[in-house]
Amino acid sequence: MDLLAPTMRPQWLKPVSLGQYFDAAEAVPLRNTTSFVFHLLAALLIASSIGLAQDGSTGAIRGVIRDPSHALAAGVSISARNVATNELRVTVSDSQGNYLLDFLAPGSYQLSANPRGFKLQPLSPTQIEAGQVAVMELKLIFSSDDVVTVSGEAPLVETQASAVSSSIPQQAIEGLPLNGRRFQDLALLTPGVTQDPRSLTSGSNGDLAYGGLRGWHTSFLVDGSDNNNGFFAQARGRYRAPYQFSNEVVQEFTISTNSYGAELAGAGAAVVNVVTKSGSNHLHGSGFYYLRDSSFNARPPLVAFKPADRQQQFGFTLGGPIRKDRAFFFAGFDQHIFHVPQVVEFANGGTVLTPVMNGTTGDYEASDQALVLAAAAQLDTQTGEFRSSLLGNSGFARVDVQLTPRHVLNARLSTSRYYGANNVFFDPASPITNSAASSNGQEKVATESFNLALTSALAPRVTSHARIQFSRDLQQSSANSAAAPQQISGVLQGLGRSTILPRQTNEHRLSLAETLSLANGRHSWKVGGDVDWAWTRNFFPRLFGGEYLFQSIKVNPFTFVPQVGGLELTPLRAYAHEVPRIYEQDFGTAVSHPDSRQY
Repeated sequence: MDLLAPTMRPQWLKPVSLGQYFDAAEAVPLRNTTSFVFHLLAALLIASSIGLAQDGSTGAIRGVIRDPSHALAAGVSISARNVATNELRVTVSDSQGNYLLDFLAPGSYQLSANPRGFKLQPLSPTQIEAGQVAVMELKLIFSSDDVVTVSGEAPLVETQASAVSSSIPQQAIEGLPLNGRRFQDLALLTPGVTQDPRSLTSGSNGDLAYGGLRGWHTSFLVDGSDNNNGFFAQARGRYRAPYQFSNEVVQEFTISTNSYGAELAGAGAAVVNVVTKSGSNHLHGSGFYYLRDSSFNARPPLVAFKPADRQQQFGFTLGGPIRKDRAFFFAGFDQHIFHVPQVVEFANGGTVLTPVMNGTTGDYEASDQALVLAAAAQLDTQTGEFRSSLLGNSGFARVDVQLTPRHVLNARLSTSRYYGANNVFFDPASPITNSAASSNGQEKVATESFNLALTSALAPRVTSHARIQFSRDLQQSSANSAAAPQQISGVLQGLGRSTILPRQTNEHRLSLAETLSLANGRHSWKVGGDVDWAWTRNFFPRLFGGEYLFQSIKVNPFTFVPQVGGLELTPLRAYAHEVPRIYEQDFGTAVSHPDSRQY
């Protein structure tokens, strides 16, 4: 006799209605469908144009469930429990035995199903990563059967994402040594990633290039929400700051370089998606202190002495339950103190005054010897060792609350600060510079972002992930000097105020996103969209004060007025006589508002 003949199948093998499902699972009938209809219609309307639902920070488990006779089991309530938080996600298999658990936060999940008279063959917890779809075939056994636990890895039939991507796990972020502990630098371990040529000195943007495309083509997401600075086309906070997120609060990040889905759209090159940590039922934390001192290093090349520099980084994290199985918190703070030397040298590597006094450079005649020597002595005071301070910190706080068995709310607040002295221009690879300290400046960067995400099981096979984020990125740079910029060819590349200072760029951004996942048989559908508004004010009076370029120039030998033919002055002699070859100055409006609207 077939124990599961059609006339004798248990009640749990029959398809159930949505109302019956919620009555059985939660003893709460689904009477109010307004929220479901609103989410569905809104998402379909947005998706009918261009859907760019950014939601690559979650994973999913899908597959089929079979009864003891290996037949497909319909109407079975299947749950996935987060091992760390006991958060429970529930779905019901359809008439073909297919199930889908979508928008799962990265972590370890234990699957279960307990229809009357049967139970799920025990499995080890399944680890879910961002962007991962774990396809698992589940099997029911009779309750009276001996329990046989499947040990080791869960039977993953398929683990895939549509994108060509690489994931950097938490173990690598925590364990691999990083100078400065900027977690994005670990992306260099993945194929197709190289350092943007403009990032080899601090005068550049520090981008990473993916697939041969420049760094500004890359998009950054944090927990599925936008984390880009629209004006500079970089990650929020830019690359001059030591970091925006501490390694200690990053759970994993994924670099998707090709064929990624619409939920990761908005980039011409790669998408870097960061997933932050959350609390659990157990109180846990960490503390750290790192020291990097020049006393342990060799003398830098091309420097006659070993400049002193010291880098310190310290901080802590703390996470745990606010209310067991319901609400959790995780917080962290990271401080970076970096003192580096700047060794200002002339372009020839020596001094200006000595060769001038020796009369080997032809920089003067008897009539103007005193004037040129005084100018050379004044320039010599601009060389030597100057200190740069790069100070930064980042703060992080996150709260996760299971509002109801069907609704989970995540709230995150992150901040970062960057400040110091002589920190606009510096080169970590070499302390040597041909620009005087007067052409450097002080830069301050302040960023904040507040993100809310609501994951809702609207129906057994319909899941919603709604997100809203407000952020701001405030950057201000001041100059060390008010004197007009000057360049002396073959002597100093920069003297006086920098041509790009002072400046200020403030950006405020509001992002709204909604993604709906709908499971239908062996197929699942995602529809959604996002809206992103950015308000930017940029103040950039470049060369409004003019710039003097001292080069070889011919002058009247009596009046030192420039002319087509006559006495040719060296750049140093021209500087002493205040006769520049070129004068540049910009005019116009220094303030612009390049606001943007993206849908």
